Amino acid sequence: MKPATDFAWPVEGAVDPSIVKVATSAGADKVIARSDSFEEADSLTYTPSAARPIGGGTTAVVADGRLSTAFEGDLSKASASTLAVQRFLAQSLTVDLQTGKRRSIVVAPQRMPSGSQARAMAEALRTLQGGTWSQSQDLTEAAEAEPDPAAATRVPGAASYPAELRKRELPREAFQDIAQTQGKLDEFKVILSEQDRVLTPFGRAMNRGMSTSWRGRAGQATAFRDGVKDYLVGLAEQVRLIDKSETKLSGRSATIPVTVQNNLVQGVDHLVLRLTSTNPTRLKIGGEAYQEQPVTVSGGHSRSVKFTTSANANGRATVIAQLYTPDGRPYGDAVTFDVKVTEITATVMLVIGGGVLLLVLAGFRMYTQRKRAAARAAAQDDPAAADPATTDPAAAAEASAAPENPANPENPEGPEDRPTEESAAGPRAGDPEQPSDPTPDTAPENADPSGTGERVDR
Repeated sequence: MKPATDFAWPVEGAVDPSIVKVATSAGADKVIARSDSFEEADSLTYTPSAARPIGGGTTAVVADGRLSTAFEGDLSKASASTLAVQRFLAQSLTVDLQTGKRRSIVVAPQRMPSGSQARAMAEALRTLQGGTWSQSQDLTEAAEAEPDPAAATRVPGAASYPAELRKRELPREAFQDIAQTQGKLDEFKVILSEQDRVLTPFGRAMNRGMSTSWRGRAGQATAFRDGVKDYLVGLAEQVRLIDKSETKLSGRSATIPVTVQNNLVQGVDHLVLRLTSTNPTRLKIGGEAYQEQPVTVSGGHSRSVKFTTSANANGRATVIAQLYTPDGRPYGDAVTFDVKVTEITATVMLVIGGGVLLLVLAGFRMYTQRKRAAARAAAQDDPAAADPATTDPAAAAEASAAPENPANPENPEGPEDRPTEESAAGPRAGDPEQPSDPTPDTAPENADPSGTGERVDR
């Protein structure tokens, strides 16, 4: 049998304008009420048909109050169960005897009967079907039956709603929790490639969380709502960013990878990954303060998204990675990490190169100074060791390249190098005598011309 989805059944059939409004906004055009909620006119001496229009295209299906409450209480004893069955049958026979008109009477018992209550109802229905004063029909036929013009069609006001039932209503916090769960579901579904696998079960779970069956069981209702929300949050957290440690950049430009992990069994898309630099004057992402890239990850996989960065100065800059949904809402927790820029500029390289060159020159100078000092010390101890040809390799090479007897006055190579008579005769007679000149060994020769036959030594 196909279930009917156009019926709304308030708790114990109690209605007021706000309940009818909620029922119709949920798509129901038929509301199951109870006769003790509708006040019939005093002139009406019989039980009218259940269906009656209440305005706005909505039909109230009013169940008989006495028949609907006949099986409440403890019916575990045979005597109590038999009494409940007899009262139900007697009341149904009385309704039939009120008038000779054909009417549609609806019975709406408690929502969750106990085992003994369910057995008593089953026994009463079997006996009623064997009788001659009634005939069974389904709820849809009763709702479409011709309404009785004498029946009340005015919905009771809010003041007439039973105070005991109002105390058992779900608190405001319950609907706030369900609204939060719905918001998380809306954010989660937009990134899924197969949304129906999540929307259908969670939609039914949230509807169940708002069910009136939780009345009087506040603790169980809270546990159910929290369980639904926690499970949804756990699914949404399966798509997240992997934490990153400090990243070091050793150049003016580099790439920073950010990993997105998807542990769901289905793929995710329509996500946008944004990488933001908190100090764009030092570090830029793609030439700007931030950069965005679309992300698509298959089920059970991870993907690394690479961003191009450019550094303008050395130091540490904080970077924030965040996922976003297509409508611009942040998805999941952001990942914050530091980027340390340690670039070596051209100026720094020149300074380092100059320092190295100075160190090399200083070392060479120290080497030559030590070598010369060692040569001087050796010359003082051994004069023969002072010969440059034996102590200095450069001097030895120069001596080997010089011509033989370059300073020998007795064997000059050219006539211009031979001494003349004047240069060989020593100081001239007219030259001034220097104090340092030595005393001649012999008497000066006569400068007059020699006589004939006189020998002159040359």
